[in-house]
Amino acid sequence: MKKSVLLVVVFSMALMLAACGAQKNELDVGHDLFMKGDCAGAAPYLDDTIAQPDSLMDLAYACFLKGRCAEKSGDITSAYEYFYASKVVAGYVVAHDTHVNLNTYGRSEFVQVKIPALLAKLEPDLGAEKVKAVTAKVDKALQSEYLKEVMDGGRH
Repeated sequence: MKKSVLLVVVFSMALMLAACGAQKNELDVGHDLFMKGDCAGAAPYLDDTIAQPDSLMDLAYACFLKGRCAEKSGDITSAYEYFYASKVVAGYVVAHDTHVNLNTYGRSEFVQVKIPALLAKLEPDLGAEKVKAVTAKVDKALQSEYLKEVMDGGRH
């Protein structure tokens, strides 16, 4: 009798732990919807991640996915804006990563090759003045958010 009760308790705990590990955050849900081609469905989840990211890399990836969605819809200005934000944030993470591993190298490739290629592809459609305006807007927004967090004690 005692063994069967113990077995039930252990099994129940294992199920609860599995359920906790299986919970998805906003970025996971947004990514899944994006991969299914549902940018409209992914948008609120990606927006939530951008507004309250769990990490800077979550912010960078949510921006990247928003850029992909904007590009698919033909909104070149928004695509450039989100890709540029993704590049800046991911670049910051790579530059300040104190534990270099394969993820760091992958992120570096993302920052130095993949996103610049996407930006270069979009630049002719925007023109130099629009590119300058978009990058200034993103830089100002990121700087403002960074300064706000520093003043509030920071989210590390």
